[in-house]
Amino acid sequence: MDEGIFEGGCLCGAVRYRASAAPIRGVICHCTMCRRHSGAPALAFVHFPAVAFQWIAAPPRWYRTSPFAERGFCDTCGSTLGMREEVLQDRVQVCVGSLDSPEQVRMDDHVWTRSRLPWFDVADTLPRFQESSTAVPSRANDAD
Repeated sequence: MDEGIFEGGCLCGAVRYRASAAPIRGVICHCTMCRRHSGAPALAFVHFPAVAFQWIAAPPRWYRTSPFAERGFCDTCGSTLGMREEVLQDRVQVCVGSLDSPEQVRMDDHVWTRSRLPWFDVADTLPRFQESSTAVPSRANDAD
């Protein structure tokens, strides 16, 4: 991944952010919640260190999707922007599609592939996990 400044935001520009460090990791999630949140067959996130991240315009609005996670969106245009989890408070997760230059980041793996739509198969060599990756202790899909 490139070092430097990473910026992004929503479709209308009301929500903007900046990260001054490279992402910790990138993940493509196939879970049902990510599909519903994004309206897409999968959702790609990058994790930035929280200490190197700031909202530089209005922050997103957050919607709690489980006891352990919230998903962010623009209150004006509805753009999907990110997710935050209790067990990952050291990082900020933003949707790759919200980056100004998404080609600057890399993906590390696919998660929740047991929920992958059968007609959506990405042809890459990234590791795949039936549920969460072994790299992070995610609880975003845990029920009450």
